Amino acid sequence: MKRLFPLFREPEAVRLAIAPEVLAALVEKGEIHATDFRCLDLGSKQIVWKMFLSQAKAKLSRGLANPEL
Repeated sequence: MKRLFPLFREPEAVRLAIAPEVLAALVEKGEIHATDFRCLDLGSKQIVWKMFLSQAKAKLSRGLANPEL
């Protein structure tokens, strides 16, 4: 990227918006982790917290239903 834009510094972060459903799918597939991003506002943080709690609950439920897995 340095060669294409020699006058600009590389950004420290890319700011973007992503649908909660898309983020949930990426997290569920293990393609993105909580440490890979940060929320920029309280509303987003609450959505992400609920998403991770819901996924943890589902994993625990599956684990309790199938203890041999």
